[in-house]
Amino acid sequence: MKNKTRRIAVVGLPMLQSVNNLGSVAIANYAERRGNWRFVFGAEATVEAFQFLRKVDCDGAIVRILSPAMKREAMKVRVPLINVSSWLNEPGVPTVRPDYKNCGRLVADYLLEKGFRRFGCVIVPGGCIPRRCKMFLETIQERGFNASLFKLSNPKPFLRQPISPQERKRFIEWIRCLQPPAALVLMDDWDAPALMNACRGAGQEIPRDLVVISIGIHSETLASCPVPLSAVQEDHETQMQLVVENLEQLMSGRRLAENLIEVPPLGVFERASTATLAITDRVVARALEFIRAHRGEPINVVTIVDKVGISRATLDRRFRDEIGQTPHDYLIQQRIRLAQEMLLAKPAPTLNKISIACGFTNRRRLNMVFKQVTGLLPAPWRNAQIRSPVDQK
Repeated sequence: MKNKTRRIAVVGLPMLQSVNNLGSVAIANYAERRGNWRFVFGAEATVEAFQFLRKVDCDGAIVRILSPAMKREAMKVRVPLINVSSWLNEPGVPTVRPDYKNCGRLVADYLLEKGFRRFGCVIVPGGCIPRRCKMFLETIQERGFNASLFKLSNPKPFLRQPISPQERKRFIEWIRCLQPPAALVLMDDWDAPALMNACRGAGQEIPRDLVVISIGIHSETLASCPVPLSAVQEDHETQMQLVVENLEQLMSGRRLAENLIEVPPLGVFERASTATLAITDRVVARALEFIRAHRGEPINVVTIVDKVGISRATLDRRFRDEIGQTPHDYLIQQRIRLAQEMLLAKPAPTLNKISIACGFTNRRRLNMVFKQVTGLLPAPWRNAQIRSPVDQK
């Protein structure tokens, strides 16, 4: 028997427009595979759109809730709906959204591994930005570092608006105070093209003097950046697959096991804006590059010492001076990070294959080290990452 046709409304995603939006493309792809979805209404995310949604003849809706007023109207809608926005901490309706706390941590770890010790953060008010920023700042503070903050004024931060001449002047004055080499972290990438051009106006070359990275990326923005922008890449495929599956479940009259699902990011995608190291000790820089390139091979500290040509004691001391870790600790960290990447792959390899690919002698050794580093065994860690309820604090 043919599946019943589902009439779907969309509020806040350009489903019915020709826009290069990864989230919208992913929804469309999954809906096409399902074969019984028909999109009948699309609108920008406004209070009025949610009010009108109550009158639309549809079976369900995918929405972006961007304000308390939209939340109030969304909770009055009688058909099942799924929110895909992270803007409100408590959106009031079933939600599948990116894990932005994890995004902030990933960026901090990435920059610290590259040797950066001076940081600037550009933030805009409201929404999911505090969660991204909080985790980034907490991670670098755990390693003894702080960041200078630049608050970008925007009365409607969820709307794209040009930076004013006064704002640009204020940003240039602030960015000149960051002594190279430094890292500029953007909490979102909408303003990246204008801010990167302003960095050049301040005499800061990217990436020679200043690396720039965004916590979150929109495919529409990349082409406008004067230097290809590194960023955390959200897992739109998994997010939208969960959106479709959960909405279908609601439309079939079944309750959801979880009302809040956070989807881990795919990782940091390095482009030209961060393609450099901030390590003044070139021996340590060579050792770091060697470890990152060979982390999946059965190397050890002796291998690294032979590669760089100095004693182990000297390498240990210089590592601690530069990055606050020993070569052994850094190697283990890189192997566990590779294991985490493989655990989140689709489909994930077996633990035996992961242990071999990450340079461990066997699965038992992988389990032991993984738990020492993360506090969890690999399988529970993966389950927690795939469906991790949002921290409401």
